[in-house]
Amino acid sequence: MKKNILIYNYNEPLPKQGGMERVTDTLACELAGRGCQVYLMCKVSNRLGEDYKAPVPIYFVPDKQPQEFILSLLKELSIEVIIDQSEGGIVGPFGFFKERVKALSYVALLAVQHSSTHAVLRNVVLIYGKHNKGFVGGIVNKIYNSIILPIKYQHFLYHARRVHHNLNKNYDRIITLSPAFIDEFMLYCPRGDRKKLIAIPNPNTFSISDVASLKKEKTVLYVGRLENLSKGVDRLLRIWGIVCKKHTDWKLQIVGDGSDRVALEQHAQVLGLINYSFEGFCSPQSYYEHASIFCMTSTFEGFGMVLTEAMQCGVVPMAFNSYASASDIIQHKKNGILIPPFDEALYACELEQLMTDTYMRKQFQNHAIKDVEKFSVNKVIDQWISLLNQI
Repeated sequence: MKKNILIYNYNEPLPKQGGMERVTDTLACELAGRGCQVYLMCKVSNRLGEDYKAPVPIYFVPDKQPQEFILSLLKELSIEVIIDQSEGGIVGPFGFFKERVKALSYVALLAVQHSSTHAVLRNVVLIYGKHNKGFVGGIVNKIYNSIILPIKYQHFLYHARRVHHNLNKNYDRIITLSPAFIDEFMLYCPRGDRKKLIAIPNPNTFSISDVASLKKEKTVLYVGRLENLSKGVDRLLRIWGIVCKKHTDWKLQIVGDGSDRVALEQHAQVLGLINYSFEGFCSPQSYYEHASIFCMTSTFEGFGMVLTEAMQCGVVPMAFNSYASASDIIQHKKNGILIPPFDEALYACELEQLMTDTYMRKQFQNHAIKDVEKFSVNKVIDQWISLLNQI
C-alpha cells in the first residue's frame, strides 16, 4: 500500500510539547516508514520556539485565504487521505471549511478524537462548579451550581452534540482511542453511522532498550500540564501531604508547566509539604527512567499517554478511574492501581502501600512492562495500515 497522506495538527508537533504532538510526530514517521508518502500540515509553530526537525515535509496554513491554500496543497501533493488530529479542524463549525466542499469529496477524511467529552460532562459540577468556602461562599455555590451551572451544562451538551454530529456527517472515519469511546460517541450522535467509528489507541513513543538495567529510586512522579481543571494537580499535592512526612526517604517530582504553577507552588507551601520539587517544562524520559511510581490525578483524559510512557520505563502507574480508557491501560492490582474518583484518602492509602511494599511494586512493574507492549508502535501502526487499506 502506498498512499499520499496529509496529517493535520493545529500545533507544530515538536514531541517534547506534549502527548498529542509526540503521537503526531510518531504517526508521520512510522507511516512514512511503511511506504506512504506523508506530509504534515499545521497552523502554528511550536510554543517553545525551538527548531522542529520534522520527519516528513511540513506546511503551515496561512492566516489569509487558508481554504485556497489547503485546496491548492491537496492538488499539488495529490493527497488521498487527510488525518485530522484536531477533532474537526479541517471540516466543521470550527474548521477551515464549515461544510465538506466538492473539492474535498475526493479525499478520505479521518478524524481522531483525542478527548473524552463524556468524562467532562459527567464531572461538570466538579470542573466548572463553584467551591467557595465560608457562609457567604456556600450561598454563592448554591445559587451558581443550582441555577447558572445547569444552563452552562446545556450549552456544553449542545456543543458536544453539534461537534459529534458534524464529525459523523463530514468525515469518512472517526478514530477513537478506546472501544469504550465508541459507545460514548453514539450517546451524543445517536443517529450517526456507527460503522464510521473505529478504536485505535495511541502508540508508545519511547524506545527503551533494557528496562531491567534502569536504576529505580524512591521517587513518585507526575508529568503533565500544571492545570487543575483537567489534570487535578492540586489533588496530588493533598495526597502527598498525607504520606510525605511518614516516608521521608521518598520524594515527589512534578515535571511540567502551566497556568496554575504559581498557585500550586503556593498551595504546596500552605500544606507544609516536604521532599517535593517542581521541575518545570523538560523532557520527561530521564525522570521516567529513575522513578518508581507514577501518579495521575486527572478529572478527565482522552488516553493518558503519560501512563503508557511511564509503564514503558517500568514505573508503576496510579490513576483515578475517571475516564473510560484508563482501564484499557491499567489493570487494577496487576500492573498498577485504579482509584474510584475522587477518593483522595484511598489514593493516599494505596500510594503508601506501594511505597512500602517492595515486592508488590516489583510485581506490578514487571506486569506493566509486559502489558504496555500491546500499545507498541508496530502493533498500533498495523491497525492504521489496516484502516488505510480499507479506504
